[in-house]
Amino acid sequence: MRRVRQWVDPARLAVYEGIIELYAPYVLIRCARYTNRRRQAQQMGAYTLISTCFLARALGAALPLGRIVDLVVGVVGPDMVSNGEGRAWWAGSDELLIVDQRMRKMAAALNSLKRPWREVLVLHYVTGMELGDLARLLQEPADEVTAKIGRAERLLAKRLEGLHGKGDKAGAANVRSLLTQFAAALDAGWIREVADCALDYLAATARRPRRRHRCRDWD
Repeated sequence: MRRVRQWVDPARLAVYEGIIELYAPYVLIRCARYTNRRRQAQQMGAYTLISTCFLARALGAALPLGRIVDLVVGVVGPDMVSNGEGRAWWAGSDELLIVDQRMRKMAAALNSLKRPWREVLVLHYVTGMELGDLARLLQEPADEVTAKIGRAERLLAKRLEGLHGKGDKAGAANVRSLLTQFAAALDAGWIREVADCALDYLAATARRPRRRHRCRDWD
């Protein structure tokens, strides 16, 4: 934890940390819908996580967290891609957010799913949430969540036919294997940078609510 966080109400910070740690990989996948540039996605991801925490605190249980993330990234993503706000990260040289072509196809396939199906797959297979924890987060019975995961796997399989190998059909077992590979291939450094920036901003804002705090550049 960075030093600035010691000044924040521990209960509030714990809520922010929980949201950010849980949804940072999900945000990476959603950012990949708009850009495959690492630094541009970092800025987009940090703004998304910060806004998600503020909205979650204001709305309480009125909207599911995944729905809030999608609402936020749906505003931030197009705005940044069109250079409506912030620096034009894509103007200079940049690293790729997702390097492997097959994994980019996986991100595109996940993003093509509707939120309920995408969310359970990412939280279960990529973030690593156990079924019971996922059921509590979604406020649904465990058997319904299990059924939802199964349906999401089948829907994803249809979008991934041929990805596992030429002429192959991506059955449920292949989908699980590909999701495991995808989780391992995600940029852990990106996730950590975005999470730290978002938490530092939230911590500084809570300490000095009227003073503007800026995340550092990633140049």
